[in-house]
Amino acid sequence: MLDIPDSRRTLDRAVSQMQRFISTQLQGMAQLVRDQGRMASLHSIASCAADRMVELAAMVGTGLTNPLRALRLSPSSPPPAPDRSTMRIGVYALAANPLHWGHVLVGLSALVLMKLDRVVFVIAGEDPRKPFLLPAEIRHRMARSIIDIFEPFFAYSPIALGTGLDGETNMARIFELNPQLSIHAYYIAGSDHCRRTSERGEPDTLEKLERVERKLRRNAGGRHSVSAVFIDRPGHDATAGMADSSLEVHVLPAVPLICSSTAARRALCDGESLDALAFVPYATFATIQSLRLFDGGRECRERSA
Repeated sequence: MLDIPDSRRTLDRAVSQMQRFISTQLQGMAQLVRDQGRMASLHSIASCAADRMVELAAMVGTGLTNPLRALRLSPSSPPPAPDRSTMRIGVYALAANPLHWGHVLVGLSALVLMKLDRVVFVIAGEDPRKPFLLPAEIRHRMARSIIDIFEPFFAYSPIALGTGLDGETNMARIFELNPQLSIHAYYIAGSDHCRRTSERGEPDTLEKLERVERKLRRNAGGRHSVSAVFIDRPGHDATAGMADSSLEVHVLPAVPLICSSTAARRALCDGESLDALAFVPYATFATIQSLRLFDGGRECRERSA
């Protein structure tokens, strides 16, 4: 176990590495972008990330975050030693098809605004509802190459590989992997999921999380607990569903750019200008190009379906 000065130095180095990575990745894409509007988006990403990094450095300096404690995120990992102090983690479930700066900024925002120890990125496995996803192994590998740079504040979990389970279920599985710890998990989702049921009448995030919470009360002996964190999205009133939930619910401001994995896929599949990919990290863009992903394969059939 690192002592406090060693821990502080380790975290300071991690913050510096994250700052350098963000800068070099944005500079790489800036060399490809010609549209002024897209260039402005890169500046917005840089500005938001810089603000979050200042806040994170302050958290490190005052001891408000402790991401160095062991947390089991895969059945193949050894169990951590018992720890009575409560670990505050974010659980961010996403398809990462592909991962983009919006995902990174959401993770950083949740980390600093909710004063978390770390944010766990749970990349989805196969989803029968989305047959046009890149193979799970590729999505996981590309996302992890970015997430690992943000260690120990971000953590990658392979727990969804080989399954079609949803994010809320995978969060419950992480609890089951860590019975000897005390964990308060903040499930992170877009504000369009701040509701009990979907438009199809199926259980949505609030209902699913309440089921997890009820099971924890029965089986976890009070060691684990759940809250919900919704990221604001224009056109979705997150407060509408909050009063109906027994959960502690938080709504965080939207990240200052409009981007989506869907837009990135469409730009790649339709052969649009590279300007349309400004919100994808340069390392992700380079991997997509080298593997010739979204180059007319099954992942592009979504456009004609």
